[in-house]
Amino acid sequence: MRYIRAAVFYLVACLATIVCAGGCVVTWPVLPRKTRYLFGKCYGRILVETLRVVCGVRYEVIGAENIPADAARLVILSKHQSAWETLFLPAVLPRPMSFVYKQSLHWIPLLGWALKSLNMVAVNRNKGVSAYANFLKRGRDAVERGWWIMLFPEGTRVAPGNRVPYKSGGARFAVACNCDVLPVALNSGHCWGRNQFAKNPGTITVSFGPVIPTEGKSAKELNEEVENWIEQELARIERHEAERADAGK
Repeated sequence: MRYIRAAVFYLVACLATIVCAGGCVVTWPVLPRKTRYLFGKCYGRILVETLRVVCGVRYEVIGAENIPADAARLVILSKHQSAWETLFLPAVLPRPMSFVYKQSLHWIPLLGWALKSLNMVAVNRNKGVSAYANFLKRGRDAVERGWWIMLFPEGTRVAPGNRVPYKSGGARFAVACNCDVLPVALNSGHCWGRNQFAKNPGTITVSFGPVIPTEGKSAKELNEEVENWIEQELARIERHEAERADAGK
């Protein structure tokens, strides 16, 4: 049954891609970037809701009051366990966000073309130092036009229970551009693992931490503070989930 439900989800995802990503691309010449970004928000909401209704993947949010809706300069640094958060975060956060992502994604029909049309921060990781310089330039341009910057400091999806060192690029950017940081902890990997077709019913917990100021901090200090908060909060979430599961037996 899980595989049938997942097949329905991916059918909806295909249709939503055609409508939302296609709409973003088709209106590229006539609508401003900020207006076309709404196609992406709609896409994320459709798929998150489809996962809830069809696959039983629910979510709960902790710390929504920590999201600074009026902040003009903000970097979001999030735990990354699944594709789920790439749908959820743009759908729920109140301002347009510019993802930092691999330039090669532009080759994906419709979705990649939509990303390119929104002029987000695409980087070529093969270019080493120059990739960061390009990220800094394009990211600064996005910040100046009022968009938030979204990064996953682990650099890739990491399965629950595993841990990798956080890359410093997001913290370096935040310090260089005088942006505060909103840390995000989540446990989406339990419901949607990497390359997993069938989805596991359950509740994803998303925790938004207090905004971390960058003033007076080095990139190293900031990166360590972000990593410590996210990993400690994730450990707390996992303990709570384990206790709740034990109580339900």
